Amino acid sequence: MEILKHQYLIIILICLVLCLTGCREEAPKSSIAITNASIIDMLDGNVSKNMTIIINDSIISRIAKSDEIKIPKSVRIIDASGKYVIPGLWDMHIHTSSEFNTREIIYPTFIANGVTGVRVMSADCFEPCWELQLSIEQSRKIQADVKEGKLIGPRSVLASTFIKGALPGKPSTVKAPGTKEHGKELVQLLLDRGVDFIKIYDEIPREAYFGLAEEALKQGIPFAGHVPVTIKASEASKAGQKSIEHCCEGSLFEECSELEDILRKEIQGRILSGNPTNMNELVLKLVKSYDEVKCQKVLNEFLKNGTWFVPTLIAAETDQPIRLDWRNNEDLKYVPKTELEWWYEDEKETHELYGDSYPEIRNLRFKMVQDMNRSGVNLLAGSDPGIYGVFYGSGLHDELILLVEAGLSELEALQTATVNVAKYLERSNSLGNVKEGMLADMLILDANPIENISNTKKINAVLSNGTYFGRDRLTDILDNVAIEAQK
Repeated sequence: MEILKHQYLIIILICLVLCLTGCREEAPKSSIAITNASIIDMLDGNVSKNMTIIINDSIISRIAKSDEIKIPKSVRIIDASGKYVIPGLWDMHIHTSSEFNTREIIYPTFIANGVTGVRVMSADCFEPCWELQLSIEQSRKIQADVKEGKLIGPRSVLASTFIKGALPGKPSTVKAPGTKEHGKELVQLLLDRGVDFIKIYDEIPREAYFGLAEEALKQGIPFAGHVPVTIKASEASKAGQKSIEHCCEGSLFEECSELEDILRKEIQGRILSGNPTNMNELVLKLVKSYDEVKCQKVLNEFLKNGTWFVPTLIAAETDQPIRLDWRNNEDLKYVPKTELEWWYEDEKETHELYGDSYPEIRNLRFKMVQDMNRSGVNLLAGSDPGIYGVFYGSGLHDELILLVEAGLSELEALQTATVNVAKYLERSNSLGNVKEGMLADMLILDANPIENISNTKKINAVLSNGTYFGRDRLTDILDNVAIEAQK
């Protein structure tokens, strides 16, 4: 009897081994099938209905009509009947915070809002660092943990610290360059630190800027960000700056004005004074002296040089309900406590900097974004979360809505966060659409965003690097974020 028992156990073990082996051969453990879905092509907006998407090890391995594909038994099936599948969205202008805030709150919040990729506009800091900054070592470790599945978060592209340059009257150094030579040396320093691109800020002097630009092009490292106050947008474009951020103070408003030379001197004087205030007084003068012919010449320069533009419209909405009412926003509970403390100060400083708002400024800003789009200038969606009233994750959806208000079609707005991003990053073979062979970063939506851009908020599920997060799981993530945000 005892021998029979042992033989019986051996037979069971053999069967289990054979079963498990067969399962692995039939399909990888991570295989998922999304069935009966409507897939929206980000290139032309066409909708393919009743489709099945097979995902193996974070890659889309096959897409076919649901009635024409046989799904292995071991594959996890997600029924997407009546739902729409689009690629995961990217926010191309974000800021992180402390390591705790980024790991436990900010990065999970992006995933819960369908943002599967981000371009971090300051992922490093020169010591001593502020408590709400990360070093490039910390940023890289977070990036690696996301890739390895140890941390819920988006893919990331990591910038240097803000490059401001030497202030007037201060000596030039490598970390704060004022000369061409120091600008060139800074590029090598940033390469050694291991950043993906160089973040340009307002105050860098002309000589240092062009030295940095020359060396960056030579070394093959992109530089992007603001247009320094001593540089024209067309000059930044000619110098090879890959993207220009924010529409349109500091870039297009100045160069599109008939009074450019006079007003530029006034603006430079205020900014370089170290304590600029009431800047909208000067911005309004720029707007009222707008010259469309001059502006088109700048846009032609962007086209000629392949310069990208990131409007960050929501970041300029300081006089609109979306920013004025941020204290009553339901997403406020997902803002880290330490960030929230800074938001109050940022709001005060922003209002002191810009002063009164004028509808003429907003109207021309929207017109310029529409003109750029119509002219063929490549646009990217970026919301600038980290400043007061712009929420991590959900801020990108607000930005897409504003892009449509500015004149883009729903498809064109979606492209700024999908296929355009892939083109910018030179990864069109793996990102930005739902195609065989691409990475399995996707959103399953309850409604069609081509019909109404606000439907991007109706998220049923998120797939990030092949990992499936259903609606219940996304809710759990946000619930946990709300708890961590209060610490």
